[in-house]
Amino acid sequence: MKFKVAVIGAGYFGQKHIKMLTQMPDVEIVGIVDTDISRAQEIGQKYGLRYYTVYENLLKSADIFFIVTPTITHFDIAMDLIKEKKSIFIEKPLTENPGFAEKIFDEATKHNIIMQVGLIERYNPVMKSLLEYVENPLFIHAERLSPFSGRGIDTDVTYDLMIHDIDLVLMILKKSENLKLTDLKVFTQSIITSKIDYARAWLEFVNYNDTVEVSLTASRISSDVRRKFSVIQSANVLYADLINKTLVKVDKKGQLTELTVKNKDTHPLYDEIRDFLNSVRQRKYSIHAASPDDIINTIKLIEKINGGTH
Repeated sequence: MKFKVAVIGAGYFGQKHIKMLTQMPDVEIVGIVDTDISRAQEIGQKYGLRYYTVYENLLKSADIFFIVTPTITHFDIAMDLIKEKKSIFIEKPLTENPGFAEKIFDEATKHNIIMQVGLIERYNPVMKSLLEYVENPLFIHAERLSPFSGRGIDTDVTYDLMIHDIDLVLMILKKSENLKLTDLKVFTQSIITSKIDYARAWLEFVNYNDTVEVSLTASRISSDVRRKFSVIQSANVLYADLINKTLVKVDKKGQLTELTVKNKDTHPLYDEIRDFLNSVRQRKYSIHAASPDDIINTIKLIEKINGGTH
């Protein structure tokens, strides 16, 4: 039996979802939705799909909905679909309000809804391989930079780009229940939009007597594209390039070793969607996806970064 799917949002990232879903033989896209009728028509005709301007037209025919719309619309759409008992994949950041995020998850739990928030770097084969070598990090550094494209300007760059690295950092440090954020220094700046376009954060976490420093940079006004993630440990340093899909270890002798990236040619979005559909089939949250607590903690930390204090 095929998954009956609807995609709400046919913009830049919505089209990526549609492309991936059309490659899955066990998925039937019953329709796509976009408030821009010309775009809905263009994408619908490109893939031979029915297209609509309102998702209510698909409530009877689709069991699974992908929400790939501007962040400000996520709460209302998600709450509507939860009431209709639909399974939901919703793109990050879910919402910019921790209270709204908690309400969405509470309602989803109450109605036994399977819901997953899109955090694609969890499925990046480079990050999966890097995690195998992480033991006791002392310092984590991440850069996520892009030139201005006009995309995602409805939200701050912290919610659009930095969220991925915050999620990865918290996932790495999650082993400790005693982990506390003890210091936060932030620089943010609006350059082109009215939102934050550039953000740099220095965070200090303490686990009992151990301290982990974290430096994060996110920009959508960069001169180049960069996705780098490094971890300094007592025994070595790990360098991951998420674009070129390379992973290098430098040991105490200064020797560089290129580490094997498993399943290097897999597509993270495809794997993420498959993981979600498997969760729907099994009726339980995936161990690979961000949990409700993971999402809420990430949103709360971004809220602190945007506020510039802890």
